[in-house]
Amino acid sequence: MSSSKVMIEVEGLGKRYWVGGNQLIDNMGMHALLERLFRAPVHFIASRFLKKKPASHYPIGKGHTRWAIRDVSFTVNQGEVLGIVGHNGAGKSVLLKLLSRITRPTEGFARLHGQVSSMLEAGTSFHGELTGRENIRLSGAVLGMRRSEIEARMDDIISFSEVEEYIDTPVKRYSTGMVLRLGFSVAAHLDTDIMLIDEVLAVGDQRFKRRCVEKMRNVARSGKTVLFVSHDLQVLQQISDRAILIRNGRIEMDGAPDQVIAEHLASTNSRVTGAPES
Repeated sequence: MSSSKVMIEVEGLGKRYWVGGNQLIDNMGMHALLERLFRAPVHFIASRFLKKKPASHYPIGKGHTRWAIRDVSFTVNQGEVLGIVGHNGAGKSVLLKLLSRITRPTEGFARLHGQVSSMLEAGTSFHGELTGRENIRLSGAVLGMRRSEIEARMDDIISFSEVEEYIDTPVKRYSTGMVLRLGFSVAAHLDTDIMLIDEVLAVGDQRFKRRCVEKMRNVARSGKTVLFVSHDLQVLQQISDRAILIRNGRIEMDGAPDQVIAEHLASTNSRVTGAPES
C-alpha cells in the first residue's frame, strides 16, 4: 500500500527529435545555430579561395521533427509500483530516459524526490573495462553512498546476481544475461528511493524472472517507489499497483493494471486485424 507522499511529479513532459540526413538532433534551436556556424566558413572559403559564388544554402541534412512523447503528466507516490504499457515505439523508454536525466525534455518538467537507481538497458550504466565488483562500487559512489555502505551490501548484490565466479572479471566479458542480472541486483540493493526499470525481464530464465518479481515486491513494501516498463503483461498485472498506457507518445489511460492491460490488448488486436480502435 503506497503512502500519500509524492515521489515523482511529471507535468506536460515532451521530447522532440530532429530526424534527418545522417543525424538525430533533439533541439531545433541547436540545429539552426549549428547550421549558421558551419555555413559562414563555407561561404568564406568558396568566395576567397575557390573564386566561386557559393550556393545560397548549405543544408546540414534534410529531415523533420518528431515528438517521441508529448503532454505527459502523472504522479507516483512513495511505495507505489507503476507499470508502463505500450506498443514498441510508443515512447515508454524515452519517458524513462527523461526521468533518469539521460536526456533533457523539450518541454515540461519531471521532479523526482530522492535518490534514483535505474536500469534502462543492460549494461549501459557499467564501464566495460571495470570488473563487476568495481562497477558495484562505482554505482554506489555515483549515488553518493559511503564506501562502508556499499561494502555492507556487496555480498547480497553478488549473491542475487549469481555471477560470483566472474565478479572480478571485466564486465565487457560478461554475457548479456550476466550483465542484466548484475544490473538489476545493483539497482535493487543500493540505497535509493526510486527504481526505474526498463524491460528487466526481457532476458533471463524463468527462475531469475520470478526472483526479480519477488524482489520488486519487497522493494515496494520497504517504501521504495518502482516505475517499470515490461512487455510481460502477466508480471506487470501481478506486481503493479497502477498502470499507464502510452500510445503515440501520449498517455491514453491511467488506472488499475487489469483495465489498462485490457485496453492495451484491445488496441493490439485492432492493429493485427485492421479493425478500427474504439
